Amino acid sequence: MKAKTGRDRRVAAICILLGLASFLVYFQTLHYDFVAYDDDYFVYQNPVIQAGLRASGVVWSFGLHYANWHPLTWISYLLDVQLFGTTPGGFHATNVLLHAGSAVLLFLALLRMTGRMWRCAAIAAVFALHPLHVESVAWISERKDVLSTFVEMAALLLYVRYAERATLKRYLWMLLAFVLSLMAKPMAVTFPVILLLLDYWPLRRRAFAEKVPLFAASLAASILTVLAQQAYGTVATLESIPLSTRIANAAVAYVVYLKQTFWPANLAVLYPTTAPAPGAGTMAVLLLAAITAVVVLQIRRRPYLFTGWFWYLGMLVPVIGLVQVGAQSRADRYMYLPLVGLALAIVWLAADFVERHPVMVRPGAALTCAVLLVFAAVSWQQTKYWKDSRTLFEHAIAITDRNFIMRNNLGVVLSRAGDLRGAMFQYAQAIAINPDYAEAQANFGNALLRAGMPDAARPMLEKAVQLKPDFPMAQLDFGIVQVSAGNYREAIAHLSEALRLTPEDPEVHSNLCYALEHVGRLDEAAVQCREALRLRPDYPDAQFNLRNVLAAQSRPGSSAHESRQ
Repeated sequence: MKAKTGRDRRVAAICILLGLASFLVYFQTLHYDFVAYDDDYFVYQNPVIQAGLRASGVVWSFGLHYANWHPLTWISYLLDVQLFGTTPGGFHATNVLLHAGSAVLLFLALLRMTGRMWRCAAIAAVFALHPLHVESVAWISERKDVLSTFVEMAALLLYVRYAERATLKRYLWMLLAFVLSLMAKPMAVTFPVILLLLDYWPLRRRAFAEKVPLFAASLAASILTVLAQQAYGTVATLESIPLSTRIANAAVAYVVYLKQTFWPANLAVLYPTTAPAPGAGTMAVLLLAAITAVVVLQIRRRPYLFTGWFWYLGMLVPVIGLVQVGAQSRADRYMYLPLVGLALAIVWLAADFVERHPVMVRPGAALTCAVLLVFAAVSWQQTKYWKDSRTLFEHAIAITDRNFIMRNNLGVVLSRAGDLRGAMFQYAQAIAINPDYAEAQANFGNALLRAGMPDAARPMLEKAVQLKPDFPMAQLDFGIVQVSAGNYREAIAHLSEALRLTPEDPEVHSNLCYALEHVGRLDEAAVQCREALRLRPDYPDAQFNLRNVLAAQSRPGSSAHESRQ
């Protein structure tokens, strides 16, 4: 009884230490701002989220939004607003708590499967402290990572409980947790495969049939995700990125992730997609094949290598680039759970070596503590880059090549701060790298408009509209340029398209009102001005335009007559 009590106390102490270590690395984020990279769409400029936890917001959460289907993540944002308000500190605190909770649940699940307390503690500590996880924890928009993983780790613990005594009730609890993890982020679709690997080792059981409902849930989540990404236009075609290039990129990414696991340096929020160097893909494939061969040959003596390695390979499949989504070649956040497989294989291999050589126990423990301290220190520093948008984007530009997306984003931040000269420099750099990047063309045109240079803005906005006709800001600004040139009918066409894309934008309504007035369509113009004022009652441009429209209508010979209301 005493021995059991002592073990329980050690387990509790490890859980507390995992939570404390996570908090010490990430508590600085509680004072950080939102970043202008998805946080705007996801939180601080999202009117549904800003309204807090309402029934209409919960219903909205189950739709397809911004190339994602993750209703549980949206609901968690709604709850944050309800509990903490709209400031970023509460959102960051939730991310940190979920990350710490995942580390604890991972430790408990591994311990229950293997009974090896210190090995499991080391794996969970790597998860809690590794610098590759900073992006998932410090980025509010990556709530889906930390939330999905927290629920998935709960599902893993429930699965171990079910494996000990298979009952329908235990299975349904595990299935519910898994479905919830899918509703937070569909990357959890690989969970059934992970369970099959754990069935082989360390659980030593064969039970494929019970995984069928899990695979069915994964398939449903995958279909919803593909529909969301296609609707948002984020899936690259085979014409733009051929299959051979994707395979090469995927193999190189696997190797780079391996390197970053051991040497987590030069981490950035975005690594632009680039063609691998000649022969790099082939070399990467050969290296991965060699490691896989060794793992398979060792499957009887060291089965944990098989489970850990294929955990790593399998969990990355949805995001490794075979289906290219977005402009990134890889992302630190994609390693949030796959890293656990590598940690499991490495820790178990090292621990087996130490057990065979007892003289290495103390040096091994010291080395483990040193590695964890280094990880914590690097994570602490990496987290600092997330304090605000400018710091984050400048860091990414400094350590990556030809990062036109980050230069464009930095330009937006500088523009909002009133530094138009600095913003235009960044836009110009982005366009020099990628002339077909519509966002930079449109943003440069917008900056020139704000600087009072519509003629200089015209070619850039025209190209932006050609490159991306469904880009509302480009359509709006090009319409404004046409108005400034007196081309009111052309302006109406572009402003109408902007209105179709963003029907709730008062600026679009107001400018369309102005253009319609100048071609004599006064009734339509009044409707647009009134709609602009409904959306923004204190909008001075719309008020001015409406007064002009009403004055024109009151003149004899106008197409319609309206009295002021």
